[in-house]
Amino acid sequence: MKIIAVIFALFLCFSGNVQAQERLGKISGTVFSESEPVIGANAGIISLNKGAPTDESGTFIIEHIPAGSYELQISAVGFKKVVKKVTVKAGETTYLEFTLKGSVLELDQIVVTGTMRQTYVKESPVKVQVVKSEQLQQGRTSSNIMDLISSVNGLSTQLNCGVCGTNAIRINGVEGPNTAVLIDGMPIMGALASVYGLNGISPSIIDQVEVIKGPQSTLYGTQALGGVVNIITKNPALTPTLSADVYAKSTEEGSINIAYSPKFGRFEGFVSGNILRLENYFDENGDNFNDLVKQSRVSLFGKGTLMGKNLEPRLNVATKFYSENRTGGLRQFSDNLRGSDQIYGESIYTNRFEFLTEYRPAGFNQKLRINSAITYHDQDSYYGTDWYDAQQGVAFGQATWDQPIGENFQLLAGTSIRYETYNDNTPATSDGTDRRWIPGIFSQGELKTGDFTFLGGLRVDHHSEHGYVTAPRLSAKFSPSDITTFRVSAGTGFRVVNVFTEDHAALTGSRDVVFNEDLEAEESRSITASLEQIIAFGTNPMTVSLDGFYTHFSNKIIPDYEQDPNLIIYENLDGFSVTRGFSVGLEQNFTALPITYNASVTIMDVYTEENGQRQALAYAPEFTGVFGATYDINSVDISLGYNGNLVGPKRMPDNYTEDFGRSSISPAYSTHDLKITKEFTNVNSENGVGFEAYLSAENIFNYTQGSPLVDAGNPFGPNFDTIYTWGPIIGRTFSIGARLNLR
Repeated sequence: MKIIAVIFALFLCFSGNVQAQERLGKISGTVFSESEPVIGANAGIISLNKGAPTDESGTFIIEHIPAGSYELQISAVGFKKVVKKVTVKAGETTYLEFTLKGSVLELDQIVVTGTMRQTYVKESPVKVQVVKSEQLQQGRTSSNIMDLISSVNGLSTQLNCGVCGTNAIRINGVEGPNTAVLIDGMPIMGALASVYGLNGISPSIIDQVEVIKGPQSTLYGTQALGGVVNIITKNPALTPTLSADVYAKSTEEGSINIAYSPKFGRFEGFVSGNILRLENYFDENGDNFNDLVKQSRVSLFGKGTLMGKNLEPRLNVATKFYSENRTGGLRQFSDNLRGSDQIYGESIYTNRFEFLTEYRPAGFNQKLRINSAITYHDQDSYYGTDWYDAQQGVAFGQATWDQPIGENFQLLAGTSIRYETYNDNTPATSDGTDRRWIPGIFSQGELKTGDFTFLGGLRVDHHSEHGYVTAPRLSAKFSPSDITTFRVSAGTGFRVVNVFTEDHAALTGSRDVVFNEDLEAEESRSITASLEQIIAFGTNPMTVSLDGFYTHFSNKIIPDYEQDPNLIIYENLDGFSVTRGFSVGLEQNFTALPITYNASVTIMDVYTEENGQRQALAYAPEFTGVFGATYDINSVDISLGYNGNLVGPKRMPDNYTEDFGRSSISPAYSTHDLKITKEFTNVNSENGVGFEAYLSAENIFNYTQGSPLVDAGNPFGPNFDTIYTWGPIIGRTFSIGARLNLR
């Protein structure tokens, strides 16, 4: 926090805030359609990259605008865009009213992930799925994004440990470590963070999540074999001055989040703090172990933007600190019994720090961007009597140049360097701290010609263990009309594996870990294709999406739990692994009625083939489904939200079937969540105070898989394991909370 305070002070001195305030004005307005307010419309000044959404009364306010003339754009799903010229006067508020007409075209949301530069969803040659923070939380309540990410089509969370709650993100069935998780476009989530670091990302700091399924190694490096999840944090210009969110759950989990957004002249900032505590023991499945890991967590986040003379972004700085203690095990276990050989428990202390910057030097017309990031992750863990103490640091620097050439060609070129350090108390670093320098260069060109857009790119990285690695990709988009879009992408991937940081099974349980060979890096070749079709139903357009995917892995590293019940054997697959399938999705917004819904299903075939024998990959579901809906009762300011998930059968390790009577194939199941939100006052009202309360019921049909443990009665014995996990461990849960916003 001291770093944030120093940065804020420097910004204040530099900005000359008193004089700047005198040159600023506001725009306020109301958006209607057929005399009814339009909720969730986007009001924006594109030239300044500033905007605001409309609230339940159709009202918006855009603040801190320098005096002058601008074009104000209003857009919303199901309506035609409206652009109006507006003059802003210093110290005054300009008020406007807009009337929108129905349209079958979808709103063009701005995304950055697919091409590493701002573009619209519809214009991107790479398909990007955008999920707003509100959509993530429409059915359930959580301060942890890992509890919410499974509401996105094709994404699922795999619970890797039934005692300490380790989890990872899967894209289309591909294992979690193959998913690159970015924060504001920065690939800083190192392998150690994939175990616990993702749990420290609070939805309160998220503006939207951008998801790309398929290879993205050309832009984002070696971890992006299966896809990319880019978490875009909130823009300080669009956040309330002060906000607070408090909730409590029937599991006795409590969370408090407070955020403050100062704005001084050309500086805009956002500071957020989250505290979570869950220390309740309960055992509903009768295995004598806590069903839900105990947690105490503190997460701090700060972000600041310094704008240029014309209020264009010049410098963005963000920092996050995350500290968590989590404990699972028998009722009698507590932190003072860490490492006990009498009472089994798992205790994990985690501390993580992140610092990110983006600088756009003046005089380059926003073409040059210089990014940097530093992260440090420290983990001190006990799994029964096994101690795992590890530290990982990542320093990342990148410079990109975005240059239009003519009217139809856009060139992006850049260079990056990544420095990683890793040290632990396992044989993985018996020779000392593992250090890696990974320099790289990349370039891509985007050509638009008629209804076609072509994107080609190439990345070359140098790894000290593997030499030069190339990652090409090619994408194409065809839009014969405004309502039809075809896309296809192909590319390769490359990933260096660190078993102890990525596979929790190597740490927990009683098995010994064996490496039969020096592990080679995993490689992949992928192709994806998609069709998006908008079907007009009056002013209630429906978007239909069809997606197909195929990824071929070589040198795949898959843990073998079945060759010897006392061992986990790691070696490169003497064959190949394939992930293939397709998905179908529907999304519709009824403009005449305040109802929106979405539904999608993904069918997957994930298997390995070795010595002519094909076998389904363990823990990969045969299909997944996501469905959700919201209904706004505007007359009483109540919103109803619903989310559902469908998960198909998974192959489980065979030795559990033979030795302990567990099923080798898990059953299909579904979970369902409901949430009701009541707004009492709106932040855009005259007093500038917004207050709402919410109530949620999660897993309302109380479906659980039973105990995820094997031989739970003998946790120090040779057969004990914590990874028979395929479904929910926690049954029906209720939450109640309240949210306060001050303008």
